[in-house]
Order: sequence, then C-alpha cells, then structure tokens
Amino acid sequence: MGKVGWSDLHEDLIVLLANNLSSNINLLRFRSICKPWRSTIATKKRLHNHFERNLPTFKKTKTVVSPTTFFRVTLPSPCPNKGWLIKNRQVSESSKNNLLCPLSGKPITPSDKTLDLMKLGVSEIRQSYNVQYLTEITKRVSGRDVIVGYKSSANSARVVFLNNMFFVVDFKNEIWCCKSGEESIRWTRINNEEAEGFLDIILHKGKVYAFDLTGAIWWISLSELSIYQFGPSTPLDYYDIDNCKEKRFVEYCGDLCVIHRFCKKFRVNRVLRERTVGFKVYKMDKNLVKWVEVSSLGDKALIVATDSCFLVLASEYYGCLENAIYFNDGEDVSVFKLDDGSIINKQIDSSSSSSHESCFQMFSAPFL
Repeated sequence: MGKVGWSDLHEDLIVLLANNLSSNINLLRFRSICKPWRSTIATKKRLHNHFERNLPTFKKTKTVVSPTTFFRVTLPSPCPNKGWLIKNRQVSESSKNNLLCPLSGKPITPSDKTLDLMKLGVSEIRQSYNVQYLTEITKRVSGRDVIVGYKSSANSARVVFLNNMFFVVDFKNEIWCCKSGEESIRWTRINNEEAEGFLDIILHKGKVYAFDLTGAIWWISLSELSIYQFGPSTPLDYYDIDNCKEKRFVEYCGDLCVIHRFCKKFRVNRVLRERTVGFKVYKMDKNLVKWVEVSSLGDKALIVATDSCFLVLASEYYGCLENAIYFNDGEDVSVFKLDDGSIINKQIDSSSSSSHESCFQMFSAPFL
C-alpha cells in the first residue's frame, strides 16, 4: 500500500482530528495545512463549553459562559526556546478571537498587523472560563416593558467543568451546578450549613474542591451533589487576618495548593489605596494532615490571573523570573519575589532597565 499524503486523508478522519482541537486558534492553524482540510472544516466551529445558563439567584440577567485560553507563542528565531504568554477569548461562534491581557483579562487594542499563525509556534498552556452577567435593557412600548438589549453588569471566573457538569461560584459566594448538555435548565445549589460561603473552586485529579470564606477546603460528591469538608483550614497568623484579601487555588507539582494575597492601605496623593504587600503559598502535607508553607517554587513562576492560577517554567519565557509570582495590582502588572519578599512594579521596572531586560517582557509580544 502506497503512502497517503496529508491532502488525501479521508474527510471523516479530518473531522475526527479537528473535533479534538480545544481552541479556535488551533482550529485556524489546522485549516491552514492544505486546501482539502480548509474546505472540509467549516470556519465556524462549535465552541466547547460555551453556552447560556441563567443563574437562579440573578433576576433579569442572562449568564454567558465563555472559554478563555492561555497560549505560549514563540518565533523561529532568534531564540526559539523563549516565548510570550498571550490570552484569547471568543465570546460567540460568529465573533472574532479577542486577545486579552493575560493577568487582568482586559482587551488588548488590536494592531493593524496580520498574524501568520503558521510562522508562529503556538502551544496551549491552560484553559479557563469566564462567566459574564448581562442585565436586561428594557424600553416601555405600548404600556409594557420590552427587552431591547443587554449590558454587561459583572464577570465571574470561579468555574469548573467536569463531564458536562458546570460548577460556578456566584457573587453571593454560593456554588451552583447544572449540566451543559441539558435542554431544560436545571440548577442545583450545593451547600453545607457549616460552610460560610465560598471563594474559589478547582478541578484537581478528577475531583472538585471548593474554598470557603474561613479558609477551609471542601470536596464535592459528584454522585450526591453534596459537599464535605476535606481538611483543616489554611493557617493565618493573627496579624495577617485583616490583611489577607484574596485566597485562591493552584496546582503545584501535582499537589493541591492555596495562595494567600496580603494587602495594606497606603495614602497616595491624599488618596487611600490598597496595594499588595506579599503572598504565601501552602500545600497539604498528607502525612501530617496539615497545611505547610511552600518556601520556594524552584525554577517556576506562578501566574495569578483573574480567572486562573497556574505555574510556568520560567526559562521558557522572555524575562520571566524564577521563584516569583506575577499578578495584577489595580492597574499595574507586578511580580513578587519569594526569595526576598520584594515586589517589582512594571512602571518602576521599565524606567530602570531596558525593555529587553524587563522581567515583564513575557507579556509584551512584539508581533501584537
């Protein structure tokens, strides 16, 4: 039997390959292989895990779930082993792909450049989800209210998908679950009387865990849709209680970890502003059954974005510092160094060193 070229593959096999692509950028690259592939796969592809589900706690509000994807992008030269971190979201099948700031999630102003994806190395790092709450805009017509549109009222990013099951932490710190494939919308509230509301949720090794307001960790039984306490609360020193403003989940070396962000208020130009002053990372010691502080991230950097927390290998990104935490602090992009506890602000950093040496260069791809 002779060799079969890429352009001669059967249509069923091409469709099967395309259905395993998790992002629309990968789909565009796939269609660029050859003309038969481009004609076989339609431009519009069904967006996985993209759907509307109106949460029962929000009246007159439409809830839209959109996947966002983090990519590592490289150029063939001069340093193919170094890359940049970018973020992409497509809010509907007919809309264009939107590039976002990886940390804040704010849209990046598009340039007039046309990107040839076949000349870029694009690898998917992580997929997360954004929940957008759209409030009805009504107009009085003939004595009754008529819906004329929707406006974005808020966003949430505490979302987990597992086997077509959708879990979200809403603004009332409640966990709700529904199935993405069901025609009729049926929400189930997941609650435990001992829990005081929830902050974050994560899928870890096939199980769904939640983080409550007191720092306790809970796991969700998928068969019962009930929630049970997983272990002791994460530690907080007495003087840290009021300063711990954010708690997030992250996976590190296969372990379930928790991040604490500490903030203090400072007066800047007579205006009182809250700024981040440090982070702590904890992991569960299974032998001691208690949370222990992670003193070093080794050769990795932790990315704390609005909708996801994950680690990257620092050596694979331009300017990325090892053993550091990148985060968004108000309007600023900053990095916290675990070795000495110092914080570098992008504005300060850019004035003291060249753009090539900047530790924030990983977020500034030259082709955007």
